[in-house]
Amino acid sequence: MGLIHLHLAVNAKIDPTFSQLSKERSQEFVDRLMQITGMKPLGPLNWSDAADLDFPGQSFVQMITTSHSSLHFFSETNEIYFDLYSCKEYDPQKVIGLLDEFFGIKEWHGILYNRANDGVPQVQQLGNQPMAISARRRIRKKA
Repeated sequence: MGLIHLHLAVNAKIDPTFSQLSKERSQEFVDRLMQITGMKPLGPLNWSDAADLDFPGQSFVQMITTSHSSLHFFSETNEIYFDLYSCKEYDPQKVIGLLDEFFGIKEWHGILYNRANDGVPQVQQLGNQPMAISARRRIRKKA
């Protein structure tokens, strides 16, 4: 069986009452992410509070046995930027559902990129914003 190479990237506006992503809450999210994807952590969670006051918030990176996951939360704009890259197949809809459960997604767009080491790479636009829908139409017209 060949490696999958799936990369999910999500940009989202979240519930405006969400104000801080603590290390404990980040660990809780990662634990659930590992559970729903069947992945395993490779080392401890790397979490940080923003040192740059121009972009206050929190970030984490979790190395996993098949690659990594990261999330950046910007408290002034109530936005998250999430990535999950893995050589192991996973269900992106379950991951997006988990993001919604933890952060209360209001608007989002993303991309699912399959780097496919033994085939043609595939890109899929995702989201609930008009931008994602119109971008998908442009991609289809070019193909």
